[in-house]
Amino acid sequence: MVALTAFALLVPASAYADPLAAGGVTPRPRTVEAVQRKLVELGYLRRGSVDGVFGPRSRAAVIAFQKWEGLDRDGIPGPITQTALGSARRPAPVTRGGGTRIEILLDRQVLLLVRNGNVLRTMHVSTGKRGFLTPTGKYSIVRKRRRSWSIPYKVWLPWASYFVRGIAIHQSRVVPVRRASHGCVRVTRFDARWLYLRTPVGTPVRVLNRSR
Repeated sequence: MVALTAFALLVPASAYADPLAAGGVTPRPRTVEAVQRKLVELGYLRRGSVDGVFGPRSRAAVIAFQKWEGLDRDGIPGPITQTALGSARRPAPVTRGGGTRIEILLDRQVLLLVRNGNVLRTMHVSTGKRGFLTPTGKYSIVRKRRRSWSIPYKVWLPWASYFVRGIAIHQSRVVPVRRASHGCVRVTRFDARWLYLRTPVGTPVRVLNRSR
């Protein structure tokens, strides 16, 4: 908790204007490590990702945390996000059941990987936009392709897991903070392969749209 508080105090707010921009000011390594360790502890960041570098992997994890907590989705670990991190708990599953399953929460735009009643990871995703909404319901993964070609949109979908019709969870180069896809569930390149390898054909998928 002390380390997290120090993070907000050591770096001025202006340092977070755009931490990924070329020539921008980035947070100090030791304080970034404190944030990364907390994100790992809460399941937003993969183990082994603590390196003191605030890059796109850490930013995606911060966005996932902000989505779950109902904060501004800017990917910046500023004072408000720091305060929330200090008292946060690991997300809990929305549905009940044993084994491994995926929960996709459309209202929060996050994906939960659940195993034996516990959330292993919470991921930043982008689902279907207006006119192409990702359908709610109970499904299961029916087909998997490490590299799948989308015929209607003429684009490759890496690490694709199809769960209803032509709709899949897959890696995307761009994963906005809002709903932006044509129905699929976009996952960042930092999480897509990891998730793909842990969710075989038959894994239940629950797509829900619930208010907070």
